Amino acid sequence: MSTVNSAERPSRAVRAAAAAATLVVMLGATQLWGALPAGASPNMQSTGSSFAGAAIQEWVGTSNTLFGLNINWQVQSSIIGLNQFATNQVDFGASDIPYSSGQAQSSPNQPYQYLPDVAGGLAFMFNLNGQDGSQITNLNLNATVISKIFFGKITSWNDPSIRALNPAICPSANQCNLPNQPIIPVYRSEPSGENYLLSDYLVHQDPADINAANTDFSRSPLKLPSATWVYPSDLSQVNNSNNYPNLGKFVPQVGSDNAANYVSSAASVGSITYVETAYAINHHFPVASLVNAHGGAVQPSSLNVATALEAAVLHPDLTQDLTGVYTNPLANAYPLSAYSYLVAACSPALAAGQHTSCAGGPNTPSPFSTSKGQALGQFVSYLACAGQRRMSFLGYSPLPPVLVQEDFLAVGRMNGGVQPPAPTAANCKNPYVDGTTVLPGAPVIIGIAGGGVNPTTAAAGGGAGGAAGTNGTSTSSGGSGSSGSKNGSGSGSATKGLTADQIAKGYTIVNGQVVHKACPEGRFICGADLAAATKSVIGPSGLLYIGWSLFLLALVLGPPLIASRVKRRKAGNAEGAS
Repeated sequence: MSTVNSAERPSRAVRAAAAAATLVVMLGATQLWGALPAGASPNMQSTGSSFAGAAIQEWVGTSNTLFGLNINWQVQSSIIGLNQFATNQVDFGASDIPYSSGQAQSSPNQPYQYLPDVAGGLAFMFNLNGQDGSQITNLNLNATVISKIFFGKITSWNDPSIRALNPAICPSANQCNLPNQPIIPVYRSEPSGENYLLSDYLVHQDPADINAANTDFSRSPLKLPSATWVYPSDLSQVNNSNNYPNLGKFVPQVGSDNAANYVSSAASVGSITYVETAYAINHHFPVASLVNAHGGAVQPSSLNVATALEAAVLHPDLTQDLTGVYTNPLANAYPLSAYSYLVAACSPALAAGQHTSCAGGPNTPSPFSTSKGQALGQFVSYLACAGQRRMSFLGYSPLPPVLVQEDFLAVGRMNGGVQPPAPTAANCKNPYVDGTTVLPGAPVIIGIAGGGVNPTTAAAGGGAGGAAGTNGTSTSSGGSGSSGSKNGSGSGSATKGLTADQIAKGYTIVNGQVVHKACPEGRFICGADLAAATKSVIGPSGLLYIGWSLFLLALVLGPPLIASRVKRRKAGNAEGAS
């Protein structure tokens, strides 16, 4: 039987020090993140939207670290999220479109509700080099050209319709840096929320091309808008094929990650796809500026998305009508902006207690367990507040206060959910709630609240509808109107809409995005912003605590570890001498 030399065993002092160190860490965790969980959190399954996928992935990882929540999140598509929630394969889904869109194969057999989780812009990520060999990063597109690209009507990047939109790249016919490069459209081959959003935009903005393609490509035309992209199953069977000379160049991809990976490849010069902005930022690739109703070409920055969504109209169940977003007349509105949602359980009895109802499903008791309701409620409360702090850095736009309040109410409609108090700057670190970021405006919610702007923003640049109250809800009803937020225009002042403190700290507005002056022109993210975002997760007091904790650990563990090392060395020397 093997024996262990007593000199190799940890001494009582070392064991005591280790126990003390563990206690210090546990106390620190309690101070930083609240009481440690009394028991294991239930395992929950979720899948769905790739549009919101990067945001949800961050929230899941952080909530596991902070609260011990056990959520298995799989990025797939909105349609899969709707289908798997409806068939009880997941505890909650994620989708950019509702069941009422008619895109899901099944409807839930339990009462359910929609919870807005984040806003974003559908961006056109592209890989293009100019005739001079340099990467083109300042491309402009509009709805008509996008339609012609994704239905195969134009074949080359120096097409006259693209040249006309890009005077900075093509000042004249003899001085044009756009190459005679074939266009490679990369589309989502599976049913997805991105397909639905893009087709909805084109149905409203340029219906001629999408209606013609739907007829020419399909023996049984799709009901538009559609989560399935309009593309022929058999190229040889296309009607009026001369109108679609570029169809043979199309590349199908499953998922936003795969679409972005394809476009970012060195072998994919000339390609373009549509993804949420986060995917382009993650790959360090440019996205096209989109011409809006005002006539300006704007980037899908956090501020521009929020400004566009002032014109969104949400139904009482919180599902969205984006018609007004596509035509928002504000100078810096990014027209292809939308909210994404969680689809979760709802108790009709708890909803009735709030004088409202669930979004859909049978009027029967919710089968969702109280333990899962409590855990999911904690997750939603986190994502609606502190979880929004890094959204602008990732490529999204935070939820406005009125939707934070709606998410809190939704928590109160879950079995076991503990509804948080109304969001305030003290209890909700969402940048639009605590004033860290100027709120451009908020959507109209029919029958619940009117759109509104932050009072400080309204004082600086005028606003739409009612002013936001201190609890994040609108104090007066009204639509977003044409007199809405004017701050942050990409073509306007570099500081208009910023607070005095932000200006003093060196912040400016670049392409509608609030960045520090140290950031290179046109970039969404710079090192200083990322450092600040990381620091904001735990706050200055948390960082200070960690520093002191490490110092105390060194004091506690240092002497016994040194003594133990000396003792082992002496024992080794004694054995060598014998």
